[in-house]
Parts: sequence; C-alpha cells; structure tokens
Amino acid sequence: MTYDTIVVGAGIGGLFAAARLVRAGRSVLVLEKLPHIGGTSYIFRRGGYFFPMGPLSFSHPARVESFLRDVDIEPGIEFKRNHFQLVTPALDVIYSRPLESLRNDLQSAFPVEQRGLDRFFSELGGWIRDLKDIETWHPDFRLPSEPSNFSAAAEEEILGRRERIPSWSAIPVRELLDEVIADPNLKNLLGSQGTGPPVMSALNLAFMWRAMSDVGIWFPSNGLHGLCRMLASSVAFGGGKIMTSTPVGRILVESGRAVGVKTADGEIFTGQWIVSNADYKKTFLELIDPVLVPPEHLDLVRNVPYTGSELCVYLGIDPARVDFRRMRAEHLFYRKEIRPQSDSPPEDFDNREIEICRWSENAPDSVPRGRASLILRVDFPHKEIAAWRTGEKARRAGYRETKNRLAWKLIRTVENVLPGLSSAVEVLETATPLTYQDWGQRTEGSIAGWTWSADAAAGLPGKFLIETLIGNLLTAGIYAAKELFLGGVPTAMHTGAYAADLILR
Repeated sequence: MTYDTIVVGAGIGGLFAAARLVRAGRSVLVLEKLPHIGGTSYIFRRGGYFFPMGPLSFSHPARVESFLRDVDIEPGIEFKRNHFQLVTPALDVIYSRPLESLRNDLQSAFPVEQRGLDRFFSELGGWIRDLKDIETWHPDFRLPSEPSNFSAAAEEEILGRRERIPSWSAIPVRELLDEVIADPNLKNLLGSQGTGPPVMSALNLAFMWRAMSDVGIWFPSNGLHGLCRMLASSVAFGGGKIMTSTPVGRILVESGRAVGVKTADGEIFTGQWIVSNADYKKTFLELIDPVLVPPEHLDLVRNVPYTGSELCVYLGIDPARVDFRRMRAEHLFYRKEIRPQSDSPPEDFDNREIEICRWSENAPDSVPRGRASLILRVDFPHKEIAAWRTGEKARRAGYRETKNRLAWKLIRTVENVLPGLSSAVEVLETATPLTYQDWGQRTEGSIAGWTWSADAAAGLPGKFLIETLIGNLLTAGIYAAKELFLGGVPTAMHTGAYAADLILR
C-alpha cells in the first residue's frame, strides 16, 4: 500500500510529525520496532513500582502545550517545576534559580571571584536575552510555517541578535571562563552545570542556562509517556495507522529519492515521503544501503560523536530508613571526590557525578502507599560493557550479576549523601548502555543527542539535520538537531513539526 508519508519510529518527534500530517489530511503510516510507542519515553513496572526508562522532565512547557494544540489536543496538563542541586566537596548549591540570585550566592561563597562572576553573568544574561523566542524568529530555527512578517523596529532588533549569535556557536565557553574565573570547581559549575570541564559552545551553554534558570525544568502530570499516548491518539483519530513490533530493515531509495521501506519481515510499503525518527547514525549507517550515500557523508556520520550513555539504577525504597536532609531538590547531582578521571575506571563512582532523582516526588501514584522511588544515573561508556552483548537483547552469562554488582556499588557511593539507603531498598532494577541500545534503540546507548563539545560538533552542517541528501527523506527527533536548543522533548517535537511543514509546503 502507498502512503503520503511513512514515519520510521514512534518516538515523540515521529509521532508529532505524524499527528501534524494527518491533521492536514495526509495518509500516514508509523512503523515502530518496539512493542510500544514513545521510544525511551515510556514506563515499566517492577513489583508495585512504576519507573520511567528515559527522560524525567523537560523545559519550555508552554511550547509543548502550543505544539499539542496545533494538532487539536487540549492538553489539560499540570506542570510541577523541578529543582536541581549540586553537592561536591567544594559546593552545595541549588542552581535552578534566577541567575541574579545564583550570582549573589556564588559571590558570597567565592568572594575573591566577585568581579569575574559579575563579568560572566553579564555575558550570560546578554546571550539569554538574545535567545528569547529564537524558535519563532531566527531562520535557522524557525518553522517553515512560522510567520516571518515583523515590524521594521522588530526587524532591526532581530538583525542585531542574528549578527551576534553565530560567533557564540564557534566559541568554546571555556575561553571566557579561563579569562574571568580562577576556581576550577566554580568554573565547571558555570560551564557545565556540574563538575565536568566546560567543553560546549557559548551558544549551547546559553541554551542550557536559559532552560535551567529562566524557563525552568518541569514534570507533566500525565508523564512523558502520557504525551506520547496523546499524540498516538491524535494520529489514530485523524486516520493514521501505527504498527508496533514492526521493525524497518531498509529505507528504499531509487534514483536518489526515498520511495518506501522494507520491514524486517520483507513487507514493502511505499510512500511519497519518509520521515526517520530513528537516530541519525542508525538511519544512515544501518537503514540505507551505503552504496547510495556519498562516502564523505558516511564518514561524517561515523566520526562526529553522540553524547555518551549511562548506568541507571531504579530503586523502590522505604523512605523512613533514609536520611534525606542533605537532598534539598528533586534532582541532586552528587560527587563524593574530585580527582582526575583519566586515572580512574568508569565504575570508580566515588569520582563520578551521580544524578539522584526522587522520582516519587513527581509521580506519587507510581509507588505503593508509604513507599518512595529513587533513580540513580551516572555516565557509563558503552565500550565498557559492550562485550556482554551477543546480539539484539541477548547477553553472555554473568551479565545480570555484573549489573547488580555495579548497582550496589553505586548505591554505596550514594549512601554517603543519603545515609541508610542500602537498608531501605526493596525493589531494584538496572539499565546499562546495552539497555538503551536494545530497548531504547539508540546507537551505542546514547541518551542526549549529538556531542555537546563545540570542537567535535563543528563538522555538522547547520542547526538541523532534518533535510537530508536523500530526496524525500527527512529526519525527526533529538538527533535531527545539532543542539537541543529547547531541551530534549520540545526539540524533538519542533523537529517533527519542521519535517511535517516541509512535506506540507
């Protein structure tokens, strides 16, 4: 059967593209490899607890609601703002606050850095002001359907902002921080919102601080999986078709143009347009015959890295047994020790930054009465655990024991900031980079889009990778954007809207 558009993957970006297209009267088929929609935005059950596999919250909730209304969904969602705290041997700070308040607190804690902090926050404030509503006016980010008729005064202001922004993409923020801040712990907080060295561009950092301090990070009352269900219902109501447990084996290309897909079972569907919601590397390195892609593009796709993966431990606990006094926000980033990481293995968790999320504070109905849930996440390279994988969702003997050993090692480190945690655990599940690879369908288990390093990302063309060098093949999702300029979920929806607009145009 022939469709106007075939969407490969039922993640948030793919579902939103499909919903936008069916609303315009187009015939759409969505093919999803997994037995459920949403990609990593879904929940699973262990015992009496429900846990999220992927994103925990997102920024720009008003933009998300606007997108939903664009496809005739009246959200009715309540949003709860989440706050973020960093605890290290040198710092204990809640940094998801207005920048002026954060600056004042940091100046009190680091009095010798007062002038440098004034300079940094002045620069950062200017960057954020210039980024305001960038998705509505900047031609590199604006949707094709977005109105572009501005008043003369607005045009003049926009021109000035446009002229300043390109330099921020090319400048690593470490150059400014090295000039104005001496303390390495403070420099890392300002340049990475954590303990890592500042490697991203000034533009990317401005996007991050805009989301963290200006707009905020929010949890929707229906959960991330609830957004996906809304979009899937919109697709079905508009006459679209969603087929789960239907992996695509090949995107079919003829004379330089995408013309359909072939499933892993050999069934062929043809379409005028193909939108791949698979990640960009998977799309070009696995789903398209490599002889049909210029070698230099394949080299680019292979060589520009994604963000890394993580070890994630899900805990159902008895909260009465845990001392939570040092945890003053929904998300605590904790690092027990600060030593050079080049000298320590990835499972030296005392020397790694660990995210601790009180998940049941956001989703109290996800736990039994009187119980609570925690999610512990720490960066963990795919290569460190890749040898355990023998095939799709297949592992060597001993993998489960290795997961459990790593999980309890991580718990023991976290217990330094949450005393009593080990004795409180009643339910435990662990995800590794292999989980994100096989159940999340992410290349090497990547979790957060393309690299955030300004140097490593320099080879990627433009801000979006939605239009590809294969005719009538578009991409959508977080890997269709060079930068997560709205954060993960709204950026994925934005790329889906962009792909749909290109088709409708």
